Amino acid sequence: MAELWFIRHFRTPWNSEGRLQGQRDIALDDPMGAEDMATLAANRRALAGRDFALVLSSPLGRARHTAALHGFPAAEPDPDLAEIAFGDWEGRTWADLEAAHPGLWQSAPHRLALGETFADFTARIMRIRQRVLAAPGPVLAFGHGAWLGGLRLVLDGGEGMPRQALGNGELVRLDLTEREKIKGG
Repeated sequence: MAELWFIRHFRTPWNSEGRLQGQRDIALDDPMGAEDMATLAANRRALAGRDFALVLSSPLGRARHTAALHGFPAAEPDPDLAEIAFGDWEGRTWADLEAAHPGLWQSAPHRLALGETFADFTARIMRIRQRVLAAPGPVLAFGHGAWLGGLRLVLDGGEGMPRQALGNGELVRLDLTEREKIKGG
């Protein structure tokens, strides 16, 4: 089984304001809130004693800081884990995007003019998936909400993106085993 343990970065001021961060390097809330601290403690318990074949992080500071808080300051930065580049939308709100393009993020994000094409974004996701498939054990990665939404979209073969796939600091475990292997046995 190709297992990915994925942790979304903790809350930033822009998360609280509903702003699109994309590849802007926004720092975590300082100090972190009680909810994030409780999530951190729960995640550290879940990770305790686990051996990972590979520990990766988005190169953006909010993900790298989250990795360090979890006890993985040497997580390997991988640009393929960076959040989608929202381009001119970065700094604006999800409400602004929705008002300008009603329902498009959820139904056809490839039609949005962002800072990178949706095809380039999903190609980055697939490169990380290939790294997980090639790893000799589970992989731990620290990244971003829309990135995880893109991974789930690719795995499910859908066309739209969820507005938010995972809460700040939340840990999810995914089996990225190739579909052919699952179908074949």
